This record gives sequence, structure tokens and C-alpha cells, in this order.
Amino acid sequence: MKKIQKFLLNGLIMTATSLAMNLIGVWFSVYISNKIGTEAMGLFQLIMSVYSFSVTIATSGIHLAATRLVAEELGHNRPQGVKAAMGRCLCYSAFFGIGTALLLYFFADWIGLTWLQNEQTILPIRVMALSLPFLAMSSALTGYFTGVRRVVKNASVQIIEQFVKIFLTMILLSFVMPSGLQYACLSLIIAAIVSEMTSFLCSLALYLRDRKCYESKQTVPKGILSRLIKIALPIAMSSYLRSGLLTLKNLLVPIRLKKGGIPSSEAYAAFGMIHGIALPVVLFPSSFLASFASLMIPELTEQQAANPNISQSKRIHFLINRMFQVSLIFSIGVAGIFLCFSHEISSLFCNNQDAEFYLILFAPLIPIMYFDNVVDCMLKGLNEQFSSMKYNVIDAFISVILVFTLLPIFGVKAYLFTIFVSEILNAALSLNRLITITKIHFETVKLVLKPIFCISLSVIGVRALCNLIPAPAGIQMVLAIFISLPCYFLLLYLSDGITKSDLKWAKGIFRK
Repeated sequence: MKKIQKFLLNGLIMTATSLAMNLIGVWFSVYISNKIGTEAMGLFQLIMSVYSFSVTIATSGIHLAATRLVAEELGHNRPQGVKAAMGRCLCYSAFFGIGTALLLYFFADWIGLTWLQNEQTILPIRVMALSLPFLAMSSALTGYFTGVRRVVKNASVQIIEQFVKIFLTMILLSFVMPSGLQYACLSLIIAAIVSEMTSFLCSLALYLRDRKCYESKQTVPKGILSRLIKIALPIAMSSYLRSGLLTLKNLLVPIRLKKGGIPSSEAYAAFGMIHGIALPVVLFPSSFLASFASLMIPELTEQQAANPNISQSKRIHFLINRMFQVSLIFSIGVAGIFLCFSHEISSLFCNNQDAEFYLILFAPLIPIMYFDNVVDCMLKGLNEQFSSMKYNVIDAFISVILVFTLLPIFGVKAYLFTIFVSEILNAALSLNRLITITKIHFETVKLVLKPIFCISLSVIGVRALCNLIPAPAGIQMVLAIFISLPCYFLLLYLSDGITKSDLKWAKGIFRK
């Protein structure tokens, strides 16, 4: 199989899996919100902010380090180096995972009372510490499967993990746990722990079987541990700072909202609506891009190993240009559909007027959020992960300042403004760095202005058609997708937003 076809196949597998998992995840978020209420959902999101910070420390950059080390060893044709690299990655992740779990367990009282200012969060925080060693080692293993491009195994594990989490959550919420905010959060966390353990055991079994492919009598290359540390620790340090700032920002949101006179229950409910429902729905279609973006990391790493002068590499320029085009055409199309069909989307997923408002508000931000993720992956693939994390730290620091100063005065509006500032700033800094190091030309008219014009014409026409033919939300969504998108691509082709050479390239990918 040609390399580009293998890349496409892996991307399609990851996309299908991610799409299914995100769809289930959005449904699951809505189910949980309906089951426990938006106030409990907001409290759970705050606990998850602490958990996310703990995960950052537990993983400490191991996923990217494992992916890059494995890709580099394959690029240099050193199969024995792959096995040795993974041994060190697993030891590294076990050390950080166990250490972080102990810290979280023993400091749960202080975190719950001082940070979250809610005694009901202490027990869930202490319990969720148990998952961190398993999650850290799973991160190393998923990095390995990404590096060797065997994404079917990652996909299988994700499906099993999600199934276990949902099944246990529904049982615990419905039949086992008593009612109350604390036990609602505890149910979700216990289900997550068991699913993480299951994920790790499945990934480990698949890895032990897979590593037999790399048995070799070659001498193990020297310096693997030092290379691991050089990749992982700079990412870890900047991740600690960035994740700490984001955690602080999330914890400050309800505190500063209450400072401005908003009742505690409303503050938690607003936070839960934005982070528990609206943003997961908005980010759901990004599954189509996220999989290919993550595969760009080992792809660009190998290309850079073959040709370190990235500004002169035609192959690297080709890959970046294609990802620019695909990501912006797709994300701008998604934004247009969200803007014109926010009512149908919110009715389909959660049937909440507040959710509809947030979907409309976040729709213009979709191309920026999706594109920023793609650019970040390409920077990591070109060994610019430190630059990526530096920009993340800058935007997180500014977000904390805005949340602290503006929320007591302007309330939820100020938090929404903060989200916009954060996403736009991060995307601008990352794109500027990628263009600087690659000397690539960004075609604004073709990549941005033409897609905006074409999707606008498409969705306005379909919106008018839907208004003439009243139908349930689900049917209108089908019309929106299956009529708007073909019209969108046709208009792009007629306006040279998509050229014949682009179509020829796409056709060549599928040709055996």
C-alpha cells in the first residue's frame, strides 16, 4: 500500500472512531446533565478541571515523546530502538503517574476546601487519584500506536473504554448511588476510573503482542533516555504552567461570578452549560480533522529527519498546504451550518434555549478552534512543541487576568469574551510561528474568503428552503448537511477555491 494511502486509511479509521466517540460523548453529556442537573454538572466540571491538571502532571508530555521517539527510530530503520524507547516511556509514565496520584490523594482535603470551596468535592477528588497511574501508562501506549501508524488498536481500545464508562455511569446513577451532588460526581468518577483501568489493560495486551514485530539482534541505540527527557520534560514544564493557569481560570469563574452577585447555583449552572453541553457540541465535528492532524506529527517528524531544512522541503510544504486547505474548508463549512441551523442542532442534542444561544455565539469561533488544533499538531511534528506550549501559556495567563478582573463587573458576558480572546490569540501566534519556520505562503483569499462566501450562499439558500418546507429538527439537519455541503463544494469549485489539481490529488489517493 502506498504511504499516502496508508496515511488516509489510518486517518479514516481514527476519524470514524473519534466521530463515533464524540457523538456518544455529546449524547452522554446531555444525558448526565438531564440526570443530575446543570448545577451538579457545573460542580463536576470544576472537579474535572482539577483532574485535567493532575492528568497533565501524570502524563508529563509522554504521549508526544513516545510518538516522536518511535517515529524517529522507524525513520532510522532501528527496530530494536522502538522496543527500548517504549520500555523507557512506560517507566517514565509509571513514575509520574504514581507520584501524581499520591499527591492528589493526600492533598484532596486542601484542594476541596481551599480551591473549590466545596466540601462535597473532597471524596470524588481522592477517589479519582486512583486512575492516574493507569492513564499515564495508557498515554505512552497510545503514543506508540500513533507512532507506528497502527491506529486500529487505539480505536478498538477507545471504543471499549467508552462503552465501560457509559455502562457503569448509568448503573451507578440509576441504581447504586444515593442522590446528592457529591454522589452524582462520585458515580461519574468511579466509572471513569474503571474505564481507564480497562483501557490500560487492553492497550498493554495489544502492545505486548505488537512489539514482537521489533525483535532484532541490533544493538540498542544509546541516548534514548536523554532524548525522551529532552522531548518530554520541556513539554511537561510548559504544560504544568498552562494547565495550572487553565485550572485556576476555571476555578475562578464561579467564584468571580458569585463575587459579582450571581447566586452560587446559577454560577455553577452557567459554567456547566458552557463546558458541559455547548462546547462539546461545537467541538463534535472536529473529529473529522483531529485524527488527520494527530497523524501529521509522526509524518512530519519522519520528513524532518530525512530533510532537516524544513523551509526547503517540498514534501513538508505539500503536506502543510493540504492540511491548511482541508481544515479551513471543512471548519468554515461547519461554522456556516451551526450559524444557520443552531435551533435544529440544539433541539436534536439537548433542546435547550440557552444551548442554542451559545451555539450561535461560538459558531464564528469554530474555524479558529479547529485550525488552531491542526497548526499545533504540525508544530509538534516539526519539533516546535515548545513554541506551541509557550503560546498556550501566554493565552492561559491572559485568560486568568481577564476572568479575575472582568467577571465580577460584566458576568457571563465577560467569560465569553475571554474565550474568544484566548482562542484568537493562540491561533494567531501558532500560525505565525509555523509560517516563520517553513517560509510557507498562506493564501488568504483561497483558504478563507472564498470558503466564507460559498458557505454563506449555500446555507442561506437551504435555510430558505427549510422555511418553506416545515419538518422535524432531524429532517432539517439532514437537509442542511446533504444539500448545503454539495452546494458549498460546487461553489468552491466554480470560484477556484477547489481546483482541478486538488481534485486530481484527491482522486489519486484512492487509486490503488
